[in-house]
Amino acid sequence: MVNVGGGLGAEIKDHLFYAAEHLFEEEKKAEAAPLYRYIIDRETDHNDQRCLLCEFRLFQCLVGVSSEGNKEALERFEPSYSRLHEGLRLEAIFWMANVYYSLGDWNKVERYGNELHDLAQNVYEKLKKEKYVKNLHTERDLVVYLGHGLRIKGFVLTMQGRYEEAKKYVAAYSDLGWVEFLDETGKKEVERFRTWSQGNMYALELKTGNEKALHEYIDFLQRHPTEFLGGAKTIIEAANKFSFNVDDIMETLVQKLPSVDSEVSFVDGTQLFHFWYEKAVYSFKKNRLIAGIDELLYALFMARVMKYYMGFEKCTTLFRKHGDYATEQQKLGYKHIIEGVFDL
Repeated sequence: MVNVGGGLGAEIKDHLFYAAEHLFEEEKKAEAAPLYRYIIDRETDHNDQRCLLCEFRLFQCLVGVSSEGNKEALERFEPSYSRLHEGLRLEAIFWMANVYYSLGDWNKVERYGNELHDLAQNVYEKLKKEKYVKNLHTERDLVVYLGHGLRIKGFVLTMQGRYEEAKKYVAAYSDLGWVEFLDETGKKEVERFRTWSQGNMYALELKTGNEKALHEYIDFLQRHPTEFLGGAKTIIEAANKFSFNVDDIMETLVQKLPSVDSEVSFVDGTQLFHFWYEKAVYSFKKNRLIAGIDELLYALFMARVMKYYMGFEKCTTLFRKHGDYATEQQKLGYKHIIEGVFDL
């Protein structure tokens, strides 16, 4: 057997790796992370695919709802991802694009969205060659990466206010049935993208001020409750931008959202923060000051938990503007969050 750097024998290395993978598959990431780190630190060949996989797995273990922690995880992993084999590199890019989305770094989201789109297309063309099929291993069906690359492109154009251009990409992932080699899982993914496309088309209509799309969008969200969080955020943003009256639907939407103290992913946590911040702005515009301050405290709490300092600063600025109207209990809640007590 060949010894690996630091005296870690191949047999021991195999044992630790499979133990880490078992823990990872069981979602015991806190327990898996030290094993991956141990293997990485004692590997001499950092181009070794297993070592690179450990780097990626460690990144996946470290990513959470803390923006500070996510930045550190990206800084550690980003230099390594390009050396992964194509199948795993697709998944790594998929993850990095999502993490940068949670951080609001739209330039990086655009970069990795483009890279995911191009790599997925390249892999798909290779996949059509029979010899390549046997060597390709991806963690998700290839259609996911093809669709997600298009989805990110549509999202970036939406963020840039280029709504008509965005619609072209949203329409492109509305029907991915042309992709070959689809099994039952792949066909379900095609349906998921069709659902996302339909919802995002409604969202684009709202972003251009088309209030008529509002109730159709609500009907869509009622049929697809997993889309409620992103939909609620889109609706309240449009309401603030175009002065829509959404009083009759807000209560329904809020009831479907996760609570601010629930465990959520980094992407959902970011969306939930933005929803409550925009909801507070909406309430202040309606002169519902006490309700607005409550909602602002929800957003402030989430910004603190996620260590989302830009969002935290936005909340404190808005609180100072309306803080004179706060009740004593709200002032105490604000003080506790600022001090890190998190006692709402």
